[in-house]
Amino acid sequence: MFVRENSYAIALRKSIEKSRTHINLEGQKQWPINRSGASGVTIPNGAVYAQNDVYLELCNSGWNLQWRAGIGNFYVIFPALFIIWFWYGMTIHPVLFGQLIVFWYFTSQFDVGDLIFGWLLGFPAALACAFLIFAWFHYMGMRTCFFTLARGRIRFNRITRKVYVLRPKYCGGNAVFEWNRLVALFEPEGTSAGAKQTIKALALYHPPFDAADPTAQGEDCLFAGPAVTGPSGAAHLWEYIRQYMETGPTIDRIPADAPANFKGIARYLHPDYTTYCGLPSCSQYRQECRPGFMETFFHMSSQITCSWPRFPAEWQSDSGLGEPEDKPVQTGAVMTALVYRAQGRLSKADEVALMERYGTAEALAAARARRD
Repeated sequence: MFVRENSYAIALRKSIEKSRTHINLEGQKQWPINRSGASGVTIPNGAVYAQNDVYLELCNSGWNLQWRAGIGNFYVIFPALFIIWFWYGMTIHPVLFGQLIVFWYFTSQFDVGDLIFGWLLGFPAALACAFLIFAWFHYMGMRTCFFTLARGRIRFNRITRKVYVLRPKYCGGNAVFEWNRLVALFEPEGTSAGAKQTIKALALYHPPFDAADPTAQGEDCLFAGPAVTGPSGAAHLWEYIRQYMETGPTIDRIPADAPANFKGIARYLHPDYTTYCGLPSCSQYRQECRPGFMETFFHMSSQITCSWPRFPAEWQSDSGLGEPEDKPVQTGAVMTALVYRAQGRLSKADEVALMERYGTAEALAAARARRD
């Protein structure tokens, strides 16, 4: 789901002023990379595809709410199409084929009064429904849930000092940003009524290359991590990203008695903080997001139409370490590694390394005793 990216891209295509208003650029404090905005660090559950000494890769927001697009089709698209079908059957079909269609009933017995009734009653309703369908997919961003990329991927690379972003073309397309130029926004909800209803997220604003350029070449905004609770949640997530990029992992694990202002970045993240890198199965999605049966069904009805995005090889964004889908243990893609282990896809060496970090003594012994 790319609802935030879609709404920003629509505003940007209209004008630079509208896009800046949309993310509330001038109505809030801006945080460059040398300023934290938070006393401690926090990373939401299900946020990280992979983390290692080279790169931190985060998801974008909306994955846990994507099921709403599927269920919304039943309450928005199907009723709207039904009304459009009614209008067609009462007005267009009789002229073309000499038969009147009343919902599903065909008859050759009709008069001019039936056609007038269809136009007077059906046409305004059909026109309104056609606009509703367009608004649902375009302005409300539901097209970002079908026949496109399944999820967004934002990779922060400490070696190249760049941020690599994968997103649909109509949402700005794939992009590479210089880390030093990004500015964090904690309240990018904008000032319009529609924007206030969107998912709250951490926004990273990329200013134009030339401040005096009226076309604002290079101006962009990306939304990193899952939905947050508000400005405070965005601030703590920003501090986590900032600390990672500036200092990298500093300890193996966060101590149990760590104070609230603790800023150390753990080398080995707890699995709860990670998310599966790929298209999950129903059982894996339920395990990670914990939805009900109907939410899972509607989510999967959306997901099966989508494809998994991969970083272009020419970007060399992995700095030689590898991709999470291919080397989950080496890249710190914990949830992916655990799923691969359950599916029997890990080598013995990788399973041993994974169990040394996250398994019990019994699981580690079993991995060491495994025969390939």
